[in-house]
Amino acid sequence: MVKITCDVCDKVRPQKGSRAEDAWILGYDIEVENANALQRSLRFLSRWDDARLLELGAIHLCSEKCKDQYIKDARAAA
Repeated sequence: MVKITCDVCDKVRPQKGSRAEDAWILGYDIEVENANALQRSLRFLSRWDDARLLELGAIHLCSEKCKDQYIKDARAAA
């Protein structure tokens, strides 16, 4: 069993079947480096997909508030 936590607030994602799990957001934070630059891309899926939650660069967010905070922090790091 995999324990999923929010990448912003560390809240634990509830078990399958819970209404609280519907608000969770799955996305990707990918960095690509080449000889001249480092490019960062944030992508968010339209729905949660259990089959993709462990893919490289996956980010797990419990709410829109945490999504907004993640984007804000990503911009500050750029």
